[in-house]
Amino acid sequence: MTKINSALFLSLVLSLGCLGSQVTAGGLYRWVDSNGKVHYADSVPPNYSQGGHAELNTLGMTIKKVPAAKTSEQAAEDDWIQDLESKHQKLKERQQQEDKELLATFSDVKQLDEAHLTRMKMLKDSREQMEVLRDKLNHEVIELKAALAKAQGAEQKRVQGFIDTKLNSVSDYEMAIQQSLAEEKTADLAFQKQRARFLELLDKQQTKEASQAGLK
Repeated sequence: MTKINSALFLSLVLSLGCLGSQVTAGGLYRWVDSNGKVHYADSVPPNYSQGGHAELNTLGMTIKKVPAAKTSEQAAEDDWIQDLESKHQKLKERQQQEDKELLATFSDVKQLDEAHLTRMKMLKDSREQMEVLRDKLNHEVIELKAALAKAQGAEQKRVQGFIDTKLNSVSDYEMAIQQSLAEEKTADLAFQKQRARFLELLDKQQTKEASQAGLK
């Protein structure tokens, strides 16, 4: 049997005795100070309350751990991570909803392609109509400028007013046409992405159905 130093043994016994009496008397807490020394007491000193501690039961076993208070940097990082996870979850939920609507709206790729062609035709027809009106206004401006060259006095001022009004309309049409072209491009890019996603979903759906059929 290994011999134990009597002084050390006595110290251990006294320590256990103190620990037992504190546990019996009520709640016991364990914490570590800045020097790494472990302490036991029925309460945590205020200057150590933010450093983290453990609550023990009557048997001296840990029943609750209170972590150290976070620094402002740690709290800010946690908030950033939580916000990022929240945004990721929202994007995931939105994608799931879009997938559900896509599968519910179209039964095959042919339907999706036809719907896209119909929309693109509507956008193109609208743009071309605006281009016709713009060109018509430009032609009228040319005629008015010719009339302006012959006009005199009050008539000259009146014709110039017509020219200015029509030029403003031309500018508005030109802006609308450019917006329509941008919309057509955006719609086409969105369709390509949507079509690729639809094919992916159909492939997953077919794989799942084949797997289920194989299990029967």
